This record gives sequence, C-alpha cells and structure tokens, in this order.
Amino acid sequence: MSESGTILAPLDFEDLKAKGLVSPESAAGFCRIHKRRLNRSSDEEHRNISFDVSLESSVAFSTIPDVLISRETMIHNGLSTEKADELWQQWDNWPHDGPRREVDPDDGGLQVSFLDFVLGRVLHKSDAIGENDVEWRVCLDACGLAPATQDAIMDRHFTYLRQSNSCQYWVRDTIEMRYAGLQEIQRSSRSREMELRRRASRPGGHPRDDGTIQGDIETSSGLSSTPTAPGLQQQSTPGMAYDIWSSASAIASRNAPSYTTLFKGMDQGGIGGLFDDARTLSNIGTLRSRAPSDFSATRSLFYFSPDMKVAEYYASYAKRRSNSESVVIICLRIPNASIETLSKPDIRRLCWPDDAWIELVWRCRTGQSLPTRLRTYQDTILIIGTISRKPDAQYHALSS
Repeated sequence: MSESGTILAPLDFEDLKAKGLVSPESAAGFCRIHKRRLNRSSDEEHRNISFDVSLESSVAFSTIPDVLISRETMIHNGLSTEKADELWQQWDNWPHDGPRREVDPDDGGLQVSFLDFVLGRVLHKSDAIGENDVEWRVCLDACGLAPATQDAIMDRHFTYLRQSNSCQYWVRDTIEMRYAGLQEIQRSSRSREMELRRRASRPGGHPRDDGTIQGDIETSSGLSSTPTAPGLQQQSTPGMAYDIWSSASAIASRNAPSYTTLFKGMDQGGIGGLFDDARTLSNIGTLRSRAPSDFSATRSLFYFSPDMKVAEYYASYAKRRSNSESVVIICLRIPNASIETLSKPDIRRLCWPDDAWIELVWRCRTGQSLPTRLRTYQDTILIIGTISRKPDAQYHALSS
C-alpha cells in the first residue's frame, strides 16, 4: 500500500470495524474512528474515554478522510468546501506536460507533492501582520480557509503568539500540522495491520482471536495500561516514550536536581523519527526550526525555552488549530555540569534590548551577511537569549 493510499489499512479497518471502533461517515469520503485509535499516543491521551460507546458519540469519535490524497483531506486540513473543490479539480485534471504528481508513475523528472500543490495554491502575495484583525480575516479568506479554521487561528487567547508571525505563516503551519497528523494516523494503522498479520501467521493464530487484545505493557512513565487499554496500540508505536504531562513521573523528570530542563511545545506529527524502535533518540534534527530564525539566516537551529509555561502556550495554540492531531511537549534535560564547563565563545548571553541582539536578529531574519563582530555567534554552541516576537516582514521593513 502506497503512502498516498487509504489512511486506515484494510485489515486494520476491518478489525476496528468488528470491534465497533470505526464506521463510515454519513458524508462520502470520510470515516469515524475512536479517538483512542488515532495515533501513537491517543490511547493514553484519551484513556478516560470508554470503548463501549455509541458510534454516534462526538466525544469518543473523530472524523477523518478515507484517503490521504483526496478532496476530503483538503477539507480536513482546513480549506473551505469551495476551495477544496477548486483545487481538487486542478489536481484531478493534471496537465500531461510539466512535472508529475507524486501519485503518477515515476518518469525520473520533477515531482509535485500533494502538500506542496495545496500550499502553492493557497498561499499568495497578500499577507497580514500586526494588530489589524480585519486584515487578517481578509488574508484568511483569500487563502480559502473554512470559517472554523479561521476562528481557530484567530482565537483571542493566542493573540500574543499569533502576532509574532504572519497570517500566511500560520496558514502554512496549520495545514502542514493537520496533514502530518493524518500521516501519523496512517503510520499507526499500518503498524497495527502488521501486528495483526503477525498474529494470524502464528500456529493457531487469528488476527482477532481474543476480540479485545488486552495489554499489560508499561509506558515509559511507569503507568501500566488499564484493563481497557489494548496492548496492540502500544506495540504499534515503537520509539515514542511518553508521559502524561501531569503524571508524577513527568513532574519529577522536569524538576530533576542538577539538571537544566528545556521545553518545546509542538504537534506530534512534527516529531516523526525522533526516536528509533528501541525508544532511543534517533534523529534530533526533527526538532530544528527552519531558517531564517532569530540567530541564523541560513542554518536550522534548535530553540527551546526554560519556561514550561511558554511551551504549554505553544502546544495549546497547536491543539486549538488541530483537527484530530495530538500535541507534545518535549523536555530536554541537560546536566548543569555540562553547561558550566562552557565558556566564550561556546556559550553567550544575548538579550533584548542589547544593540548586538537587535542587529543580529535583524540581519538573521532578513538574510543579511554578518559583520565581523557578530560572526562569532555562528560558532556558538549555546546562546541564552530573548526570543523575537515579530514576523519577518516587519524586520524587512526596518532600515539598518
């Protein structure tokens, strides 16, 4: 099955259907799936939701598209029905010349991914920044976002964070986040299907030989699976060690003595590949922020906050803009002894309103070359500094 196929693997769909955990939606092209079967952490995240509920329950079930590359996915990702119809017609009637779509046979030439296609036709030259909400709404309308998606982006509880970037930045981030969430659901379903096949291949085995597949696997937080938490969901998601944010072990972890704990709040789909199958760190590069950023014009860097509340605020805004996606807060613990051994130029402090901070952030965010006095920051291992909260456009509007 290709990555562009159905989101729920066929055998997994039949298994969930037999257990009353999935059903076709009344609207064609969608299905309803129990929230504890969405992704790698949903069983723990929604552990208080019973499996023994009606398929009509909006509390227990989420609606997702049947197929990843589809008109329905455009709607799921936040586009209005009208915009989705317009873009799907273009995608479905692709010209024979030029680059191929990712679903077309490989001819060795250029390829356009479904996500890039959508973003390329949603984002435009007209953007909005600053405090004028009317301009933001005009921009969101021009992007073709559905009213509910617009309201999520414009939620007044997150005005401070929203205004730190531009309208089109948050449109892109929201669409990418929701698409990554569907890919995560797809990966989790494929893993469950593989486990079902392994069970069926054993002597006397059957994919559903016990009906409910009880589990006793312990999570990394030390919390045992409850009697209604199937072990199959845990087994299908290797590499993701997670704690419930309010659990005793999570609190102890972030308050560990002799360590500095840094935090980063983000959507779960954005950390795919962070851990390997042995639950060890595999690719920390997934946590890098794109360039340009506050302290680099060309390199992607790691940005964390020592303030847990900041990470919670970022994660909360991601959750507000999500559809069925989960969010995570990454905790990075660094031994104090490792920080204390650093000295200039390996460690530097750079805070607003210092002149060096102002110039470095302006030059990095606008892609300007650094003068000699600022180039040393390029080789610094750890910068302890103030985060900027202005979009790139405002820096471009400033004179040097």
